[in-house]
Amino acid sequence: MKKWLPALWLSLLPWIMGFDLSRHSVPPEEILGGGPPKDGIPAILDPKFVSADQAKYLGDEDRVIGVVRKGVAKAYPLRILTWHEVVNDSIADRSVAVSY
Repeated sequence: MKKWLPALWLSLLPWIMGFDLSRHSVPPEEILGGGPPKDGIPAILDPKFVSADQAKYLGDEDRVIGVVRKGVAKAYPLRILTWHEVVNDSIADRSVAVSY
């Protein structure tokens, strides 16, 4: 493989991925990918819920994202959303996506 090919690939990758580097302050060849790959963090598609008094894994200081619709309330703990980032659910016959 030619020595210049990896550098060329790295310089083109942000453009290929749709990033605008017209006003960058960091050289494009120093921008590296990171984190999990596409679809590497699975969404929760069929969430299970328990009552607040049954949620022994949560403390008083734990934060949640709360959603209320037509009198139906659900809480999505951030300690779970940190690992999944998206929950696809329904509340009062309405589809919702909770994202963190």
